[in-house]
Amino acid sequence: MKGRRSNTNFIMLCFTVAVLVLATSSLAHHGTGASYDSSKSVTLTGTVTKFVWSNPHAYILFDVEDEKGEVVHWAAEGSSPANWARQGWTKNTLKYGDKVTITVHPSTAGTSVGVVTKVVTPDGKTLNRGNVND
Repeated sequence: MKGRRSNTNFIMLCFTVAVLVLATSSLAHHGTGASYDSSKSVTLTGTVTKFVWSNPHAYILFDVEDEKGEVVHWAAEGSSPANWARQGWTKNTLKYGDKVTITVHPSTAGTSVGVVTKVVTPDGKTLNRGNVND
């Protein structure tokens, strides 16, 4: 009987450790709140230099002219291609040279990086981040 109880305790310990490890990994991946300031939104109009349609997140790289007339290179983290596809996005939605207006929650580090909240495409179509909560 004692051997069976020890075995059960060991299995429960392994299960608990596995759950904690998986939960920690999941939270580490979805650290959007730590990287981006969701209390602020910045709307930028610029030119697409690259549209990356890949997992786990799509990215839009684009150039924006600042108030001094200098080009600032921006990167906007999107949702997963699967989430965006449900909203009508495709890998061809944006292409090099497209003029877009993108609203992002900016980086907490103050860099020219943000997480997408809205994109207005050259044809005037509005696309949101595309997460389940949107």
